Amino acid sequence: MAGKGEGLAFLCMTVIGIGYLFPISAVWAAFDYWKVLFPDINIEFVVTGVYQTGSMFTVIFLMLAKSFSLGPRILGGFCGQFVCLAIIFAFRWLPVTRDALFYVLLVVILFCSVATGYLDSAILSLCSQYSPRMQQFLQIGIGLGTLVSVLYRDTTKLLMSGRGVAVATSMYFAAALATVLICVACYRLLMSLPVSKAVLAGEVTTWNSPPPLACNFASPTPVGRLRTDSSNRAKSLLEAEQQEVANDEALADFTTVWPRVRINQSVAFLNLFLTTLCYPGLITSIPCRQFTALRAEHWFQTLLLTAFALADIVGRFLTDERLGRAGLHYGNIWMTVVVRATLFPAMLFCIASPNASDGLAVAVVAAFGLLNGFCVSLALMVMNDIPELSAEQRKTCGRISACSVNSGLCVGSLAAAVLATALGLGS
Repeated sequence: MAGKGEGLAFLCMTVIGIGYLFPISAVWAAFDYWKVLFPDINIEFVVTGVYQTGSMFTVIFLMLAKSFSLGPRILGGFCGQFVCLAIIFAFRWLPVTRDALFYVLLVVILFCSVATGYLDSAILSLCSQYSPRMQQFLQIGIGLGTLVSVLYRDTTKLLMSGRGVAVATSMYFAAALATVLICVACYRLLMSLPVSKAVLAGEVTTWNSPPPLACNFASPTPVGRLRTDSSNRAKSLLEAEQQEVANDEALADFTTVWPRVRINQSVAFLNLFLTTLCYPGLITSIPCRQFTALRAEHWFQTLLLTAFALADIVGRFLTDERLGRAGLHYGNIWMTVVVRATLFPAMLFCIASPNASDGLAVAVVAAFGLLNGFCVSLALMVMNDIPELSAEQRKTCGRISACSVNSGLCVGSLAAAVLATALGLGS
């Protein structure tokens, strides 16, 4: 990949990572606006459940589809997200009742989940065709997307302080719309790079250059015969390559790939389950006890989301292979689930116990964010390290990963909604 715009390709994939989950992160970060519009409902649990369910079924449908065109799915997904954010941006001017607005929001979120499902399956499959480092930069971008959405929210609330949460929210979603457009521009730039053109055309599926059709050694034969022999060798090698591609495609179906990746896919599922089990609903349900100055306009909960996002992006940077990755690899990545699960009781303690301090709540949320960024990213990155997977099988693995990610997020969000009802957090 050297000499072919390596740094530019990584930068583009990072920005794409920012964008493809940015819309739902933006909706979550605007939780204070939803509390103003719908004070009797903890909207985070409802929105998360609708969104993750829609994403999961969309990704499953796309995974079972035979055709798999990356370009239209990615561009179509970004366009769908842009439309959803534009509708939410116009919420304050819609001439409808609040009850009707609640159902409009759910429909928009469902549509956004379908658009993101198209992006999810396509981007993970596209990324699987590149080097494992590309997956690292995608995961960093995803973390940055959460961080950017929270920082946008913090900034707009500060700039629009005193002018009402609705004005600040309009400014916030206007910035979100601009962000999606920037992500589309970066995707098109990535696809204009030589190696990306080859991947999109299905000609090359790795960063490596294709093997030459003939060697550089010449035999002492007449020029005419040399050309004929070279042509015949090239034709034979080309036919052999085409046959090898056909064999790879035949061995890249779900039933063949799943047994090889099922453990790692299960780890990815459980890591994402833990994510939406706590984020954002349980985190924004932690009450402010001692930091009384932060109670107004839900600033304490906004601070918690900011702490989560900052720690999350730090965790994603720690997945750099040069830092050792805490000795984790595709064979022992299951340990991440055990470590992350130990923080869940601490999260419940911060919500339910009057003895929990606000400082402890910030520390627990930050630790959860750090482990989320590190463990989730690494669980997906080591998929490319599973041995004896062909290029076509890695593409199938990418599609399965999209299903594992979204099903984990969906089940986690539904479990969070049930838990919220049990704890009385739904109102």
